[in-house]
Amino acid sequence: MSGTQLRDPVQEFAYFLVCLTQRLEPSTGWYGVFVRRDPEGLRACLEGRDVPPWDVVESLLYDLSELPGEHAVSTASARARQLHAQAVAVHDARPGGRPALQERLQVMLREERRTAFRVRELEAALAVAGPREADRQAEDLAWARDDHLRAGARVGELRARLEALGRNEGRRQGKMRSRRRAKPPARPRGARFAGLEVPEEEAEDDTEAEWQVEPAAEEDESAPAPGPAAPRGARFAGAYGQDPMGDDEPAGGRAHPAPAPAAAEARRAAATAVARLAHLRATADGGLVYAELCAAASRPAHELPFLIEELERAGLASDVPTLLWEAACLPPAGLAAAADALAAAGRTEDGIQLLRQCVSRPVGEVAQAALALLERDRTAQALELLAALVRSRTPDEAAAAEAVAPDTLGPLLLAAAERVSPHRHSDIAHALRVAHR
Repeated sequence: MSGTQLRDPVQEFAYFLVCLTQRLEPSTGWYGVFVRRDPEGLRACLEGRDVPPWDVVESLLYDLSELPGEHAVSTASARARQLHAQAVAVHDARPGGRPALQERLQVMLREERRTAFRVRELEAALAVAGPREADRQAEDLAWARDDHLRAGARVGELRARLEALGRNEGRRQGKMRSRRRAKPPARPRGARFAGLEVPEEEAEDDTEAEWQVEPAAEEDESAPAPGPAAPRGARFAGAYGQDPMGDDEPAGGRAHPAPAPAAAEARRAAATAVARLAHLRATADGGLVYAELCAAASRPAHELPFLIEELERAGLASDVPTLLWEAACLPPAGLAAAADALAAAGRTEDGIQLLRQCVSRPVGEVAQAALALLERDRTAQALELLAALVRSRTPDEAAAAEAVAPDTLGPLLLAAAERVSPHRHSDIAHALRVAHR
């Protein structure tokens, strides 16, 4: 058996990292940034004592792609993803893994809030900066935004790892119970995952609850859900102050609120879903909680405000950012419908959070979402979405959104950039001129 085969997944991933970083220059690129910012943390990962967040791995792969003659980065990226998933599963399952993950999550939530405040502070400073200070302020703001995006990505990744750990622990406990009995435990009626093993007392509770959701595809139980280039999880929870969006009701008087019977039905459906979530939280099954939140985000858009309200009423407000994150991953039309419903319900902050999370998606999808918002007469929301795009992407990337519908999105991009800062408006205008040549 070779030395490679003898390594456990954490050591195997550390070996992969060592091989990767040996091809990089430690004084330049993202590798240079990590070496300067956190040499001890990087060393722990290279020695197999820890596993780095996925955003760090992704940045190192980006450095690799910038090297001349590198043509196999996509293969390396796929291999890295597989090794990383295996490594975190083994690392988290070690004694003390859950408390360590929970502590890291609290640290990163605080970091997400801190960096959000820093971004707002620098955006305000840049808006009034003179010509001399503008470049420095813009650079500081770019770094602050990167820090904020990374913090949000890590929050999502840590939540996914905790939920995967809960899933695996539940499966192991189920197998132990199966071995102690001569026959497998009863499966609750309406179970969402085929082959799911649960305690008999939970099966009885679930039979009474009558879960009213469709079965979901079974996931790979050995690995957490991939983070986003992004994370997955709530990236901008409470990160920004209230903007004046949602106040541009069309003169035609479109009736946004659902009729009373429909609203009552939506509230009942939301209450039922939240009751299921509360039950799952009580049983400490994080994997099913996350799956239930994903299912909730895919329900009819007019139910979303009621779901948030019921979560807050049930003391589950910490699940709202995850719900909004999953809604931000809906197809453009579904995303626009969700934003429309939140605006109609007066949940301005939630609408802003939803739209700002959306900009981690490909620029073309963001542009399609903006068009879908315009079709719903939500111009302010479309402007908010494009302003978030302008803030988080390079001018060339943001300007690429115009290509989806030049006559409509070109002027809207400029208006959104003007809301961000005069400096950013100038950058976007230049990028658009270059694109038209």
